[in-house]
This record gives sequence, C-alpha cells and structure tokens, in this order.
Amino acid sequence: MAALFPAWITRDAALIIAARALHTFSQGLLAVLLAVYLREQLGLAVFLVGLFFSLGFASTAAFSFLSTFVSERVGRRKLMVSYSLITLAGSAGLALSSNPAALVVFAFIGSFNGAAGNVGPTQSLEQAAVAGVVEPSRRTELFALYRVAAATAGALGALAAGLPIALQSLEGVSEPASFRIVLWGLVGLRLVITLLFMLLSDKVEAEQGRREWVNPVRLPSSGRIFTLSGLFSLDQLAGAIIVRGLLALWFSERFGLDLASLGVLFFVAQVVGVASLWVAGKIANRIGLINTMSLAHLPSGLLLLAVAFSPWAWLAVTFLLVRALFDQIDVPARDSYIMSVVQPHERVAMGSIHIVGRSISGTIGPTLSTGVLQAIALSAPLVGSALVKVTYTLSLYFMFRNVKAPQEMRAAERREE
Repeated sequence: MAALFPAWITRDAALIIAARALHTFSQGLLAVLLAVYLREQLGLAVFLVGLFFSLGFASTAAFSFLSTFVSERVGRRKLMVSYSLITLAGSAGLALSSNPAALVVFAFIGSFNGAAGNVGPTQSLEQAAVAGVVEPSRRTELFALYRVAAATAGALGALAAGLPIALQSLEGVSEPASFRIVLWGLVGLRLVITLLFMLLSDKVEAEQGRREWVNPVRLPSSGRIFTLSGLFSLDQLAGAIIVRGLLALWFSERFGLDLASLGVLFFVAQVVGVASLWVAGKIANRIGLINTMSLAHLPSGLLLLAVAFSPWAWLAVTFLLVRALFDQIDVPARDSYIMSVVQPHERVAMGSIHIVGRSISGTIGPTLSTGVLQAIALSAPLVGSALVKVTYTLSLYFMFRNVKAPQEMRAAERREE
C-alpha cells in the first residue's frame, strides 16, 4: 500500500489515510442519500430526520470524550478497532430496521451525522497517530494528503448516491430493495476499515511503553486546548446547521432537484473542494497556518449567504460550487496546527476535546436547523450558518494570529539566518 503514496509516507500513515478514505466514501454517500431515505422511504418527519443526525453527532462526542481519558491507557490502535466495530454494528442495524425507535439507537451507535465525513469517532485518534509518524516539516503536507484522499473518496461517495436509481433499472429490484442493497454495501466498507486499523503497528502510540490515564484539565496545554476547541465548536455549529444531508433536502424542497441531480451536484462540489485541499498546504506555508484557517476561509460564509438568497437553481448551484473552493481550505492547516501547538502525549486530548466540542455543536445544529426551517423560512438556516461562520473566522484570527506552530517559528528563523 505504501507504494501508492510518496516515499516519505510511512506504512502506518498509508493505512490510516486508506481507512479515512473509505470512511468518507461511505459518509459522502450517506450525506446525500440518508435524509432522502429516512424521509421518503421510511416516512420520518423532517424534525425526526434532524434528530437522527443530531444523535449521530452526539455519538461522536461520546466516543471522543472517552478517547480523551483512555486512549493512552488502552492504546490508540485498540480504540480505533473497537470504535469501527461498534459503527459497523450500527450500519448493519440501519440496513435491517425501519422502526423509528430502533433507528434512534442505530443513529447513535453508527455515528450517522449527515456530514460528509469530516467528523467521526476515530478521527482524533487518526490525527494523533498521523502527526507522530512523520517529520514536523512534512506534517501540514501529510494532513493535506490525508484530507485530499478523504475528500476525493467523499466526492465519489456523493456520486454513488445515485446507485439506488441505477439498481432499480435492474429486473426484480424494487425501490426499497435498492436502498437496502446500498446500505449493506456500506456495512462491508465498515468491515474493511476495521481490518485496516488492525494492521497498524505500535508506532501510532504516543510513546513506546507509555500507558496512563489522561485528565485534559491538568495537561500543560489545557488552556490552549479548550480555547481552540471552543472556537472550532462555533465553526462546527455553522456547518451542522446545514449538514450536507439537510442542504440536499433544501435543494430538493426549494428547487425540486432529484436524488441523481443532488449526487452529481455534491460530487462536483467535493471535487472542487479537493482542488483547494491540494494547494492548502502550499498556501499555509506561504501565509501561515492561522491566516489560512481564518482569512482564506472567510469567503465560505459570505458565499453561503449568496446561496440562501439565490432566486434560481443555477445561480444557487454556481455560488455553492464557488464556495467549495474556500469551504475546506482551512482543514489541513487546522489539523497541523492543533497537533503542533501541544506536546505529543496531549495530541489525542487536543483532537478529542476538539471533536467533542464540534460534536456537541453538531448535535444541536441539525435539530435547530430543521426547527427553524419549519418555524421561520426555508432559507433561514443557511443565513444563520453563514453569520456564525463569519463570526468564527474573525474571532480565530484576532485571538491566535500571534500564536505560531513550532515548525513555523523554526522556518522563520532559518529564513532570517
């Protein structure tokens, strides 16, 4: 597998990147398909669809919170395998059941959050592991590759959301059966992800032989961890208000786009996002991690306002695709930054508290969004999301513009010599 990646990428990093790609493929598919499936095939009310996604975020928060305390004691690899097995069980439950009460349980177990794959119960563990198996000077570049692979797979997943329609063209495959077939395919993907994590070596752990419980409040970098996590929670709230599943529903309700059209739209948007991820590492090296995370990301919120007020489908689609250029440009820089400004044994805590905060916001976002959608106006969640996004980017810039990652400071010192 390492032959598929540049020579400086280790086997463990390659396995984690592959697992993340498979995860985001499945999430990219579900992000487009799941809301439509729950609403049109199972007949769930819009508010219950939002609650379903909220429980998925709550699950990620619970798993990540547990990781904060036990990851260095139990081991990162063991936790990644365990979490993958649990979400596999949730995926099987989703494929088997149509009972709303059971689906609530499976939403939590499977971490089905309606997002396109940027969050998940193993993500903080993956980030901590990846950060430790590469030279610091390569860290942002590696995270860019990690995200490019994930985003590309997510784009293919969004395109694959049209699979039920393709299956229905086959003789003897009904509409409900076509959805079930796709859902069982996702169960198979979860199994492969579990196997990839099982192949990881002990090098992904914080320190060889280090086995201790972690209290994040007592860590040397606790103030920085919680401040950054609070800001990132604000960013996640903006994203969770319009998770891709609800944005797909918005395009369907507002402009009448069908499932196949939505799959193509989000596939193209994801491809555009991949292009921005590909150059994000280079941009961060030139203008700095914080500037990339804030100022270069600012147009994302402004363009979302343009989508909300677009009177025609073609104009809304155009603004959405332009927005995709800026929506993920901050992600590799953020991954690198949060893993660089803390000590190695604090990385899981940093990543986990970050994910917990984002997941709590994600838990609130879809339910809040669907409630606002029903009570006020169809486009109100988009406007609210845009305003929160702008607030986040400006706050991050003014609070952390002078806090540099160690590799940035070393690079600046070399330039001065």
